[in-house]
Order: sequence, then C-alpha cells, then structure tokens
Amino acid sequence: MAEEAQQADAEAPAGGGKKKLIFIALGVLLLIGGSVGGTLMIVGGGDETAEGGTDEPAEVARGPASYVDLKPPFTVNLAPEDPVAFLQVSLQVLTFDEDVAKEVEKHKPLIRNNLVVLFGKQKSAELRAADGKERLQQTARETVQSVIDKHGSGGQIDNVFFTSFVMQ
Repeated sequence: MAEEAQQADAEAPAGGGKKKLIFIALGVLLLIGGSVGGTLMIVGGGDETAEGGTDEPAEVARGPASYVDLKPPFTVNLAPEDPVAFLQVSLQVLTFDEDVAKEVEKHKPLIRNNLVVLFGKQKSAELRAADGKERLQQTARETVQSVIDKHGSGGQIDNVFFTSFVMQ
C-alpha cells in the first residue's frame, strides 16, 4: 500500500504539470488566433468585395507605366486682350495600358488639334494660379480621354503631365 501511495504522489505532480502545459498551450493558441483574427478585421477582413457583397468590379491588374510624349511643344497665342502674348506647353500622357499608348500615338494629330484649341482659349490670369494650371491639366486629360473613347479602344488615360509650361 505504501508503495502505491508513493506512486500516486509521484504521478500527481506530473499530471498537474501536464494540465498546466495544456492550459498554457491553449492560452497561446487563443492569443495567436485572436491576434490573427483582429489583424484580419482591421486590415481587410471586412472587405465586402472578397465576399461578393458589393457590385463593384475587382481592380484590374495594371501593366507597366507608358508615357507618350506629345512632341513638339504646343505653342498658342492667347486672347488678344491678354497682356501675355503666347503659351508654350509640353505634355506627356500616362497610361498603364499598352493598347491605349498605341491609340494615343495613332490619334496624335487629332489629340494635338483638340489641345491647341483648348490651350488657345485660356487666359493668362487664370493660368498664373496653381489651381488654374490644375484645372487646365484636368481638362487636357479629359480632352485626350474623349479622343480615345470616341476613336480608340476606350481604355483609360491615367494622367496628363505638363513637362514644360511657359507664358510670355
């Protein structure tokens, strides 16, 4: 009997140690699971497009950036009553679609014509302000986009950049 009691006492701490180890392991697993779940919820687990909850299309993979230079620079006379005589602008068109870059090259004469008309309507007083240049940049982008929509593949022009802007 004494031997059985000693064996039971010897096994009890070992069993208690196993229970502690199991509780610690479960606690660690719960902490890891909670942190992963919390991170997913914060970072993007609530993204409804992954679950199909919205009608928005998935973002299309973008190709490499293509810059199309609309050379030579645009030189236009401004309005006769304007104290500034002319405007000279160099432009580059940014797109991430190679087909759109080809369409811009193909329709460059029409794009240049529409931009010359647009630039000729500007007033130097409006263009001196930063927001005036930004509005002109946006209008130029819309002008190029309208040509691509009407005569091209209908792809996306991402931006138009003034690489040179001189009024004199």
